[in-house]
Amino acid sequence: MRLCARWRNDKLAFVLLLAVILPLKGTLAAAAEVSAELGGRFESNASNSNLPSDRLADGFFTVRIDAGTSGVLGRDWRWHAYLAGEGEQAFRFTELSQIEGGIRLGLERKFGLGWRAPRLQFDLYTAYRGAGQPGASGAGLAPSLGFVWQVVERGGISVRYLPQWFFAQGALFYSGAQEGRISGWFDVFPATRLFLDYSIRYGDVVSYATPPRPDLAAIAEVKETTDVFGAERMAYRFDAWTQSVRAGIDQKLTTWLKLRMAYRFEITQRGNLDYANHIAEIGLRVKF
Repeated sequence: MRLCARWRNDKLAFVLLLAVILPLKGTLAAAAEVSAELGGRFESNASNSNLPSDRLADGFFTVRIDAGTSGVLGRDWRWHAYLAGEGEQAFRFTELSQIEGGIRLGLERKFGLGWRAPRLQFDLYTAYRGAGQPGASGAGLAPSLGFVWQVVERGGISVRYLPQWFFAQGALFYSGAQEGRISGWFDVFPATRLFLDYSIRYGDVVSYATPPRPDLAAIAEVKETTDVFGAERMAYRFDAWTQSVRAGIDQKLTTWLKLRMAYRFEITQRGNLDYANHIAEIGLRVKF
């Protein structure tokens, strides 16, 4: 009952977010745009555990909606402002479901003329997240600073620094992290883009395991019992390094419809402890 009531409230918040976002198409300036993406994600280790007996997989139905506008400031500056809403519904362990709504602001400085001119980007994203797990709801703040260079006419690279903070209602999910990411893309055909990302992150993670786990208890800053995965387990929050590699394809189907498919491999390490996660994603994005 607790989960159902919380999830009904979160869905109501999402409906209200849509009611705000969708009319913006007709009220903002000519540069306004609205886009939506429906998709899915599979995680081989949603429980973030290093023991085979505790590794639990799950799939998620995902939806994302963005609405906003952008413009120019002189010759070299561009800006954008968007309302962003997203949600995911877990298929197997429903308390992993969550919904989020926030604001994304950005500023870009271009150095020079032409497609080869490098660009410096600053983004700020702040949002509120409603989650199925008790104590996992809260507000997040994620600024980022990036450098983008289109090396050849069909491709380029970007380097980005992304600190993240999440101010959760419960101590278990109260977190902070520092992340660095390098990305590359190449347009094989005008409608087909391949991309490859590598990121390294240091910060809080939450691992779920069947007690007793003295190795996790020794490094955990916070630990709590939970039944999010059915049988009672212990959730441990601790600092760790996470490295990930992500590869995928963006395929433009029409001028307003795009298909995205990606695979990501993640490995998290803290001393002798390590666990991996294989993640597959697919999304169909429509732009109005």
